[in-house]
Amino acid sequence: MASAILTSAKHGAYVAIGLYLALVLVVSLCAQSQFTFEAPIQVAHPGIQFEHRAQNASVDQAELAGVVGA
Repeated sequence: MASAILTSAKHGAYVAIGLYLALVLVVSLCAQSQFTFEAPIQVAHPGIQFEHRAQNASVDQAELAGVVGA
């Protein structure tokens, strides 16, 4: 009885390992078959855009303070 359970567990483990290896193989093949798409317009890095917006915001605040103070 115990040997039958161990044999069944071994077969289940082999099946699980086989399915895992098949899944890894399929995912890696799909990842290699995809190509990178380049946009026709190059966009700046989001960090650069954020810094640019921060500078504009500080300039706008300075202008508003000048208008309010005038």
